[in-house]
Amino acid sequence: MYTSLPPVTEIDKHSVDVFKSELIHSFQPVLIKSYVEHWESVGIAQQSSKQFAEYLMKLDLKKTTTTYYAAAENRGRMFYKENLAGFNFDRISETLTDSLERIVKHLEDDNPPCVYTGAVEIDSHVPEFAENNHCELPGKTAKARIWVGNAASVSTHYDMLDNIVCAVAGQRTFTLFPPEQIKNLYVGPIDYTLSGQPVSMVDLHNPDLETYPKFSKALAQAQVAHLEPGDALYIPKLWWHQVESKDKLNAIVNYWWDRSALATDNAFTTLLHGLMTISHLPKAEREAWRAFFDHYIFHLEDDPAEHIPHDKRGALGEMTPMLYNKLKNIVLSLMTRK
Repeated sequence: MYTSLPPVTEIDKHSVDVFKSELIHSFQPVLIKSYVEHWESVGIAQQSSKQFAEYLMKLDLKKTTTTYYAAAENRGRMFYKENLAGFNFDRISETLTDSLERIVKHLEDDNPPCVYTGAVEIDSHVPEFAENNHCELPGKTAKARIWVGNAASVSTHYDMLDNIVCAVAGQRTFTLFPPEQIKNLYVGPIDYTLSGQPVSMVDLHNPDLETYPKFSKALAQAQVAHLEPGDALYIPKLWWHQVESKDKLNAIVNYWWDRSALATDNAFTTLLHGLMTISHLPKAEREAWRAFFDHYIFHLEDDPAEHIPHDKRGALGEMTPMLYNKLKNIVLSLMTRK
């Protein structure tokens, strides 16, 4: 079931202009083969895992970050304990060098403990890395982050920003689901998570379809991307994805950014506020509010302000920085009113 998934749209590095002008607007993932194969880090990683680790350690400013560490018995799957009674991994405060040393120590092990350090800001931890390893695709607001680890499986989750993932060392497989498949993914708690984002409770490689029967519908809509060192993958915001690192030392660099110039506040805040104010209402009231949201927010049919003169549309007018800040102040005032 899992191995027969269709691949994401794939282009080569010579078609990047098509990606920038067309594909990035399609709200679909895109794999760009060999786009960063010229990176210094990619070349060093292909020589040997140990050389790549030494390369990073020389650049490391030894600032503290967080390492996720799981016993070998978990086979690289970092997840909840049974009945969500805690997690099957530990968080360790240490440097990137410390984490790399842990990985190198177990390079020859057949079944090593899982070591994983992610979202490390390159500018603050390994700033010299960016000199010979930089991707031009993301927007100007994107910050480069590096992720290193050995073989591991990151449960199906989503990001709230657009994402470019550049494979540096080792192979990675991304299994991606469209946002609307949230209804079939059996998502766990949104405020008690493994590492920030809520995750699917289904084990992708061993799905319990008796407990999670609708997951088969999600798989029917899934796509897969296999990344080799030098490849780059675009993941639109809100696309669910499971990530599997295949080798004994793996590394990626990713760039999160928002293509909306006004999106300084995340829409997830609206979701949380909806849980506070709408989710518990009687069904008839929830249906009424859904009609309002469909009309004013999602514009499922016509423009809700089409019949109002442009200069009188107020909150329903074109979103500008001035209107954005005005509405934000109104929302803050309403939320803090006793």
